[in-house]
Amino acid sequence: MLFQAVGFDNSGFVVIYVYINSIYYDKIRIADMVKKELLDRAMRQFVSEQVMTLSQLELLLSCSQRSVQRYLSKWGALRSYNHNGKYFSLTVIARFDSFGVWKYQDIGFSRFGNLKDTVVQLVNNSPTGLTATELGQILGVNAHSFMSQFRVDWRLKREKWEGRLVYFCAEYDIWIAQKRKRFAVQPVSPFPSDAQAVIILVSLLNNLKATTEELVKIMNKKHRGISVTMVERLLEHHGLLKKTDSHIF
Repeated sequence: MLFQAVGFDNSGFVVIYVYINSIYYDKIRIADMVKKELLDRAMRQFVSEQVMTLSQLELLLSCSQRSVQRYLSKWGALRSYNHNGKYFSLTVIARFDSFGVWKYQDIGFSRFGNLKDTVVQLVNNSPTGLTATELGQILGVNAHSFMSQFRVDWRLKREKWEGRLVYFCAEYDIWIAQKRKRFAVQPVSPFPSDAQAVIILVSLLNNLKATTEELVKIMNKKHRGISVTMVERLLEHHGLLKKTDSHIF
């Protein structure tokens, strides 16, 4: 909006003064300042909390979920690979280990993204491939609950070895190198003795629904020295091991 006024200067010349209504522009400037302060305060709170949910960020930023998602994308935020991706953090906060994983309490984050992409990257980076148990130890989750997703994943190969599935990189040269190192560094577990075989079979009859891991825990309360692999070798020998991970029947 323009305002004009006519006047005379000291020399008698006509001077036209034009006044621009700056109220509208002041409002924009103030709004930008408020927004910046809000974002700065939110970022400080985020860093202090380390991990936050989408609903917490909505309240903190006083905006819609869609806007929060835009901010998270702009900030390059991390999303948890467990807890159904419920939690978010920032790369400046995360302290990744040598595997590229950071765990805050029981919440896991990965520099590689979601759980599936993380598993693929961990397997590909491993010099010997990884079993579900080894992946679970790295990620801090029960890997057996989601490894069935990789039965047909073109990025990985899986092979049964010593009664367990080992996941390898699908690239031929890496796969061959991983297999050579895996088989070279891990000796074959011994077959159970006759006495151990009797203990295993009796325990099996008394605990028909148990997995091999559960069976070993039960036996080791009284009989030390019996491993999961020993049990699986005996059961495979007698055709009792089910063709899925860790279950007997």
